[in-house]
Formats: sequence, structure tokens, C-alpha cells
Amino acid sequence: MRPTRDSAYNLLSLLLLVGLLRPSWCRPAHNVVLCNVLRSAVPHLDQLVKSSGHFHDLSGEFLVDLLEDRLESLPVIQTTAAQLHLLKVNESLSLLYVHTLTFKAHVDWLKKFQEDVSLPTEAAGGASAQLLQLANLIKVSLHQVKEPVPQPMRPPSFPAVSAAFEALRYSVEVSQNLKVFCSWSKRVVRHVQKVSRCPRR
Repeated sequence: MRPTRDSAYNLLSLLLLVGLLRPSWCRPAHNVVLCNVLRSAVPHLDQLVKSSGHFHDLSGEFLVDLLEDRLESLPVIQTTAAQLHLLKVNESLSLLYVHTLTFKAHVDWLKKFQEDVSLPTEAAGGASAQLLQLANLIKVSLHQVKEPVPQPMRPPSFPAVSAAFEALRYSVEVSQNLKVFCSWSKRVVRHVQKVSRCPRR
């Protein structure tokens, strides 16, 4: 039985349609949950930057004098673009999770000694809450890429703080390092979004 002209036309149309759809089938689809979680992390980082600016009310050259003694327990952030792009998605998220928990431990310590020397604690308390929410978002992201969540590290050994001056000095250091962390974290999030083919919005 010979095909009719209409059936041949319909077959040709179907083959053309399949040919048009094939490229879209080949493209890896992005993980909607992962992309949404990463996008939600950015406002928390913005809020952390604002909170860290209120850990103290000092400014100018006086800040430099306060930073002679450094907290060795703070994470060392590798901020170059080359180092960032060498990280894989799972490594990036794992490192971000560990750094987030480490900074939360420092901010909680900061809040405690601010209370002990009768300094305002609202900014540190707000930053601690933002860091906890950020850690939870990163944990969801790790689950999405099927990466085990790193085990919490042992709490750092913090120096004793007995005077308001020492509290201000350490507040400055935690504040400045937290800002660097937030800037780095945004770059990590953008890097993971790009690698994961998240849509731009």
C-alpha cells in the first residue's frame, strides 16, 4: 500500500519536529531546587555584611592599631579568581559550609563577651542567626549534589576577654574577616550557579 500525500507530509513534519527538539534533549537540565537555594543564600550574605558593620562603632586609623594580635582560628579565605575556579561544585559547597559554621562560632563568641563587658549585642545576634540560616541552605545544596555534609569541627580555642577594649579589638577583626567571607561566598555562589546552569534572574 502506497502512502498518501497527506500521510507523507505528516511524517515529514513529524521528523522535522523531532529534529528541532533533539538539541533541547541533549542539554543537561538545571537542578531547580539547587538553583533556588543558591539564589536564596545571597540576601543572607547581604544582611551579614550590614550586621558586621555594626559589631563596633570604630572607624579610621584606630582600627589598624587594634589589629596587632590576630585570631588564628579565623578561616583563611583564598580570594583569587584562579583559586575559585579550580574548585568543583561539591568542594565549593563543602568549603562554604565549613567556613560558615566557623564564622558562626566566632560570632557567637563575640556576642557572649560583648554581653560580659556590657557592649551592644544586637548586631552579633543578628549575624549569628543569618549564618545559621546560610548554613542550613548550604546543607540543602549539598544534599542536592549528593555530597555528604561535613562534620562540624571542634570549637576553636578562643582567648579570654576581660575588658571592653579587648572586646572592641576582636569585634573589629571578626567584622573585617566576615566581610571578606561574604564577598568570597557570593563569588562561590555565582560560580556554582554558572556551573550548575542555573538561569539568570
